[in-house]
Amino acid sequence: MVIDVSTSKISSSSWWRRGKFIGRGCFGTVNLAVNKSDGNHIFAVKSVDRAKCIPRQLESLENEIHILRSVSSSPHIVRFLGDDVTREGTSSYRNMHLEYMPRGTLADVAGQGLEENLIRRFTWCLVSALKHVHTCGFVHCDVKATNVLLGEDPGSAKLADFGSGIEIRPGKGDRTGYEARMLPRGSPLWMAPEVIRGEFQGPESDVWSLGCTIVEMITGKPPWVDDGVEALRMIGFSDEMPKLPARLSEIGRDFLGKCLRRDPSERWSCDQLLQHPFLSSSALQASPRHVFDWVDSVFEEDEEAVVSESVSESHSNFAMDRIGQLATSRGVIWESNGWLFEVRITKWRRHVSLFLIFHVRNLQRSGQVHRVFIIRRGK
Repeated sequence: MVIDVSTSKISSSSWWRRGKFIGRGCFGTVNLAVNKSDGNHIFAVKSVDRAKCIPRQLESLENEIHILRSVSSSPHIVRFLGDDVTREGTSSYRNMHLEYMPRGTLADVAGQGLEENLIRRFTWCLVSALKHVHTCGFVHCDVKATNVLLGEDPGSAKLADFGSGIEIRPGKGDRTGYEARMLPRGSPLWMAPEVIRGEFQGPESDVWSLGCTIVEMITGKPPWVDDGVEALRMIGFSDEMPKLPARLSEIGRDFLGKCLRRDPSERWSCDQLLQHPFLSSSALQASPRHVFDWVDSVFEEDEEAVVSESVSESHSNFAMDRIGQLATSRGVIWESNGWLFEVRITKWRRHVSLFLIFHVRNLQRSGQVHRVFIIRRGK
């Protein structure tokens, strides 16, 4: 029986078959899946067990479904294929279907000596994606290399993982003209200063994160040294800036300077960035050497054989190493994968108290959730 995904009805007999597990994050699991009636149609499904999950996990998946329904018409955003609820055995799962992009994430190739022409093309895709997201009235809130999927064509990429995204509405009296409806969210080492300070989170904040992602793309490292609360102090309460990569051209450094301005009102918009010479049509005309210039037997296999009964082991292993990283916690303390992050800031005289509340997903198989409080007070 085919499920009416528009109403997310529960079905005990899905039109698709769940394949191999390829990743786990704090908001659910990701599997390969195949259409039962067409064994050649492979896609990715992100799922949350409705009985075993904590409320925040289901809320995040519903939030991502809501946003992707509105923004995935862009060719630079991972394609949303639908959603449903399935009953599998004794469990009930909330599912989101996405296009399967087996080339992996931008983080897989970051820091591997990417040519600047390739960097420009990836950046153009990201700015184009963010422009569309902002035009639709949303903020991504978690732009970083692990949330960017690589396409088949040289230099092509798609923005993904909208679980931390927020909807924006016209604000009253603030300097950006927007007011976020939710508390700051995302990955702290990529957060804009105003987000760390708990002031607001708007399109300008995504532009700062874009700049941090370009630095990450070139160096293979986060834009700030990961030293805990001190990193938050540096980002939110100092005049320090991420170090610009030395091998980036002067025009590229100028582009980064337009993204990484501490005053959000001075940051360029995505419309302006698309007009910058770094992303001009002439700069993007040269065909760069594809980062995936290798023979990959995974893509030469007979797809019907791969999914005859379930998705093949080799196919799923490849995916676990590549696309699955989008949903896999790597154990990095400041990543949002595996961590739910909240910043509350209290200023009293010359003291600033940072209250960092981490709802930590237990990395053990017990599935228990722990809460850790880290409090630091300094001048």
